[in-house]
Amino acid sequence: MKKLKYATAILLLATAFIRIKSQNKTLSITDKSTKMKTYQSDNQAWRLLNELLPEDFQIKDNHLPVEEVWEWKGNKIHLDRYPNPDSKYRIFLHHGVGTNGRQLNMIFGHKMAELGYDVVAIDNLGYGMTEVFQKDITYDDWVHLFADFVNAETKRDHKKTILYGLSAGGMLIYNSSAFIDEVDGMIGMCFLQNDNKTVGNETSKYKGTNWLVVPLMKKLAETKSKTHLIAMKNVSKMKALVNNEKALEIFLKDDASAGAKVQLQFLADYMTYKAPIPVNQYNKAPILLTQPELDRWTPLKLSEISMKGIKAPFTVKLLEGAGHYPIEEKGLRQLIQYSDDFIKSLP
Repeated sequence: MKKLKYATAILLLATAFIRIKSQNKTLSITDKSTKMKTYQSDNQAWRLLNELLPEDFQIKDNHLPVEEVWEWKGNKIHLDRYPNPDSKYRIFLHHGVGTNGRQLNMIFGHKMAELGYDVVAIDNLGYGMTEVFQKDITYDDWVHLFADFVNAETKRDHKKTILYGLSAGGMLIYNSSAFIDEVDGMIGMCFLQNDNKTVGNETSKYKGTNWLVVPLMKKLAETKSKTHLIAMKNVSKMKALVNNEKALEIFLKDDASAGAKVQLQFLADYMTYKAPIPVNQYNKAPILLTQPELDRWTPLKLSEISMKGIKAPFTVKLLEGAGHYPIEEKGLRQLIQYSDDFIKSLP
């Protein structure tokens, strides 16, 4: 039985690699002469998803985020901002590998802005409306891009810093915080150590193949194949992104979120990245885990494994009836309430 399982794993990986080679696609570098891409004019998926949210959570046309660009190493990084010069706190939102900044503002950002917080959501390299002008993209780029942005914003206009991450964005903000000068609190939907084999096995599409896939992917990332693109929905449990079939269909067709493709080297780096600060030494800021109760992709046990022994104050709150990307009203209301309470409790 084991031999059959291993043979199947090898066949799956070989098939995936053949597809990569046959497609012969590498990163498409954007023409710098083009105008800024925006959700308002260049993406319809968010509007379709917005209509599926509870009425009170739908972003109205008179409350749209301000769309901006921040340049990082020649790339045009898209920002979705709800500015508030009078706010004591600024909340930085980071998406996962199946979402983007606008989708985070839809379920979280705009409601926190209504409570008086300064909010900004970022689209990292390869996602959302960000325009990429560099050839190579790694997960480490994501980590340092976000850290650089938070530091730049705090230097430009100082406010207390709250980091928020959904899905893979949770561990991303944890990893980035090691390089951020000031962090006052962190909120995440999950915190999963990238290099934990149990976590990797449970969250990948083909369970039980990590023993072969990860080492081979690391080897391929050192070759000319490193920039070949892989659809995240083909290697992850993307069908568990949201507990609504209509919403899932919209997500999977959206190349700015769940339909996005990443470079092979990004995926290899993402699956083996070691936390810059070990969990048992991490005491940079209090952490709130807002765990969706009906999360079929990253259940609570995986965050418990990853964060076991954490030194920083670590609080868990369940979002009742909510999925991985929550669109359920009760869970969304709890997300806002728990987050607001958490921030107000900070020194």
